[in-house]
Amino acid sequence: MAYDGTVLKAVIEELKNNLINSKVEKIYQPSKEELIFNFRGNKGRYKLLISAASNSPRVYFTDVSYENPTIPPAFCMLLRKHLENSRVLDIKQYKMDRIFKIDFLSKSELGDLINKSLVVEIMGKHSNIILIETDTNNIYDSIKRVNSFTSRIREILPGLTYSASLISTKYNPLDPEIFEEAINNFDKNKTLKNNLINTFTGISPLISREVTYRANLDDDRIFSSLNDEEYILFIQALKSLINQLKNNEFSPILIKSDAKIIEFSSLDLQMFPQAEKISYDSISALLDDYYSHKEKSQALNEKSNSLKRIVKNHLDRTVKKLEKQSEELNEAIDREKFKIYGDLISSNSYKIEKGIKSIELENFYDNMKIISIPLDEKLSAQQNANKYYKKYSKLKNAVGILNNEIDVNKNKVNYLNSVLLNIELSDSISDLEDIRDELVDMGYLKKQGRNKRQKNKKVTFLEYNSSEGYKIYAGKNNRQNEELTLKFARKSDMWFHVKDAPGSHVILKEDGRDFSMKSIKEAAIIAAFNSSLKNSNNIEVDYTLKKNVKRHPAKMPGLVSYINYETIVISDKDLLNLQSNKEVVN
Repeated sequence: MAYDGTVLKAVIEELKNNLINSKVEKIYQPSKEELIFNFRGNKGRYKLLISAASNSPRVYFTDVSYENPTIPPAFCMLLRKHLENSRVLDIKQYKMDRIFKIDFLSKSELGDLINKSLVVEIMGKHSNIILIETDTNNIYDSIKRVNSFTSRIREILPGLTYSASLISTKYNPLDPEIFEEAINNFDKNKTLKNNLINTFTGISPLISREVTYRANLDDDRIFSSLNDEEYILFIQALKSLINQLKNNEFSPILIKSDAKIIEFSSLDLQMFPQAEKISYDSISALLDDYYSHKEKSQALNEKSNSLKRIVKNHLDRTVKKLEKQSEELNEAIDREKFKIYGDLISSNSYKIEKGIKSIELENFYDNMKIISIPLDEKLSAQQNANKYYKKYSKLKNAVGILNNEIDVNKNKVNYLNSVLLNIELSDSISDLEDIRDELVDMGYLKKQGRNKRQKNKKVTFLEYNSSEGYKIYAGKNNRQNEELTLKFARKSDMWFHVKDAPGSHVILKEDGRDFSMKSIKEAAIIAAFNSSLKNSNNIEVDYTLKKNVKRHPAKMPGLVSYINYETIVISDKDLLNLQSNKEVVN
């Protein structure tokens, strides 16, 4: 998904229609590389976001509220000094590239009228926002200063002269006078896609694919392989799209596939089915929705990945500890051999000389069979015997302790695996904050500063309707699972959980009717889907009346014990039915 020249052209047209002659009311800099301009004009008030962030540089009208720092950054103060209360004269895009400038009429410190321009370059990691004097192109300053160490092509520093020509060397597709020259400069040995992208400004891979689609050609076709008829179709398709841009015939669309946004464009792209398109009246509204969703998803992923790393580290350590304890338990169970070693050494101490590493003796506990016993060569015979007696005694006492510790660590492993699943099921920052609070309470994380979250806030479960009208609820994390099972559910409700694996607690609410197998299966499908086994086939799900479910003795969040249960098997086909909403509607 690219914020290309065609998208910027639609944004520029929208800005021109609404901002010309409007005044700058206030300027904010909510983050290191983002600016917010508040405008007031005859057509109302507008909030313009301009971002030079390397991962998502962009510009558009926004309705999103941003938190501003208490002390404005230096560049923000500079812009306030030069541009607040100034009037917008014009907004121009450079050669349909991802470069544009807003011309302002402002006053100098002496009250003289002076033209100033804000230049915005949307160029990935090289994106920048630059304040210049319009007539001289003299640079006042920029949101990112670029010196000779940063770029060998061009410096952006106060006092230097600004020029876009060094970074925008391609042909302007909207200039009819150079169109033929641009086509003649196509590399015959390169594909149509590469030629379009490398020759014209503002053309992204998405737009190049649209051009070749309209011409009924593959965008990977080598240019020289086109016959005369194909060449004509290609040129016609390219000119048709260019005319749409010239005439500002914009139809902003989001493209969704399998509920995921895969593309956006300022043009109605013919290569996508109509069913996958979501239309917008405004390109800014589209971009505001898209980037707001993207930022939330990025924040969610970052927080999710951070919690996953913490939980996995604790899980790995607990698993290693459990493996070591299991080895020690096996040795403890096999402790009798150390008593035998001690007895045999004591009985034959007169035969054993100090300094040997092992000795073979007759085992009077096993029909006088020969047994080899390791010895510490630094110890005498009796000292070796005492060493084995001491080890035997220690292991005898260790069995009970190890069994308890193994049970505790097994519960910890089950708990941490359930937390990993909960993180996967989380679809909001609030869900992840609940999990973080739980990890703090369990001692896996340190408490953060003075941040206090509302402990008794309302819990919202996943809610489904069965095909027969029953209500079905599922928890998304351990806190919700506990609330759902131990507080929300009645004794007569049916409880579900995937067998021997992390998963959500699921409740099928009793409403006076006897539970049918159809509704039981639908609830079991939800339990299977919201579990760590969701990608498996033939998933076993246990179910029982809620009255048979108790809090687990380990008192770990979300862990319960249950009796008098039955098991139903859920296939991958059943899960597909849920995802396509054929069985149960969310």
